[in-house]
Amino acid sequence: MQRNGTSFEFVGLQKSDAPDVLIVPLVSKPAPALERLSHADRLCAGAVSTLCRAAPPGDELGQIVHTAAAAGPIPRVILVSLGPAERLDPARVRTAAAGAARWLIAERVRSAALWVDGLLSAPEDGVCEWVVGMTLAGFRFDEMRTPESRAPARIRVQLAATADGFERGARSAIRAALIEAQCVNYARRLAHLPANVIQPQSLAQEARRLARECRLRCEILQPPALERLKMGGLLAVGRGSKVKPCLIRMEYRGNPRSKVTHVLVGKAITFDTGGYSIKANDFMISMKYDKSGGCAVLGVMRAVAQLKLRCNVTALIAAAENMISHDAYRPGDILTMMSGKTVEIISTDAEGRLVLADALWYAQTRLNPATLIDVATLTGGVRTTFGTVAAGLMSTDDELAADLGEAGRRTHERLWRLPLWDEYRELIKAHDADIRNSAGRPEAHAIVGGMFLKEFVRPPTAWAHLDIAAVANRDDPKLPTGRGASGFGVRLLVEFLRRRSL
Repeated sequence: MQRNGTSFEFVGLQKSDAPDVLIVPLVSKPAPALERLSHADRLCAGAVSTLCRAAPPGDELGQIVHTAAAAGPIPRVILVSLGPAERLDPARVRTAAAGAARWLIAERVRSAALWVDGLLSAPEDGVCEWVVGMTLAGFRFDEMRTPESRAPARIRVQLAATADGFERGARSAIRAALIEAQCVNYARRLAHLPANVIQPQSLAQEARRLARECRLRCEILQPPALERLKMGGLLAVGRGSKVKPCLIRMEYRGNPRSKVTHVLVGKAITFDTGGYSIKANDFMISMKYDKSGGCAVLGVMRAVAQLKLRCNVTALIAAAENMISHDAYRPGDILTMMSGKTVEIISTDAEGRLVLADALWYAQTRLNPATLIDVATLTGGVRTTFGTVAAGLMSTDDELAADLGEAGRRTHERLWRLPLWDEYRELIKAHDADIRNSAGRPEAHAIVGGMFLKEFVRPPTAWAHLDIAAVANRDDPKLPTGRGASGFGVRLLVEFLRRRSL
């Protein structure tokens, strides 16, 4: 994988290699007892307690107070506020860690020590969440920048704890957390790649490369195969581009004795002009991110393979470029989908649901999925509903929806369920075909996308649709993922699969 930003290496305390900075995360309330800081003080000649007396951590999450260079084994100290203890949760730990990571990068620090005792009172696993927060904050898409403007390549972080053997006991959990965060960054990197660099066929080549790296099975279904399968939706969307569409199929068999297979379907529109229902430039400029669902699915496949989860997962990534040409599909066209259902095109900018519909049908007729989950930047309406705080969840199965919701709560990739009531089907009724691909008016926009996909799900399939359009790329510098691609869905789906594999 190309280097982007700064990577963090987490190791045990190295007595022979003194770090440049000691990171001390502390809650602001109740004020830390100075005797608890004695271990940290020994690492820096008493600078921690001195700093706490002079400038105790405030309530602002991630606030940093630091010392200048001083005598002692570790010359500099930074106090990182976790805010009040009563408000501490995994998401706040990650945010504080991200602030510390950005400070280290800005100061061009090469090595640091983390006093982990300050995280042991955090809910769940504070140290692992800190590792995730720092790793996500270190990402910066800079492989297309000149080398002079790049951030430091690597920062080594030594874990310093009072308890003997902490690092040995936590090693496995920290490694897993680091893998997950690195796989999120992998998905972010793919999402950032512009359309002149990555198109459907080059994305397929990246899937092949990943399959070789992680020992996954990989098959690329090219247009002749799509024609034989009668995938009218995927073929129509990709017809306007010189780069032809494809369906990427990848398989991970972590539990070969089990017949249970989870299928993940990702939308990967490598660039979306809107087609003849063309987008305005202000909306088109960010459309390299319209492949974020497919990128997240690739990140999940990398993670489950590296974590060696005991489950079977098949990924289907529907890849196409929605362009304008003499051969592009048009409003008013009627397509015949793989299922045999006909679709009247109201908007060529409602293309994602067309490629997903064929992939969903392929999954059900070829793979017998125990669960079927699609991930897509599908509608602008989901942003109107949730802002950039949560993704929309629609599902035909209450247990699946509940499990995904819990996985989202644990990873702070939050989901909120929207209804798929029969009354909404009126919005996709067509005059000249079985259904239409858009209501043609801004009404229940996100739900209409889900209702369309539901038409291609056969009972009793346990299916869920994640509309990540509002959260796939964000513009909040305080978040661990900062500005740009977020990799939303990777940690959520890995957590879901981990819990299903227990």
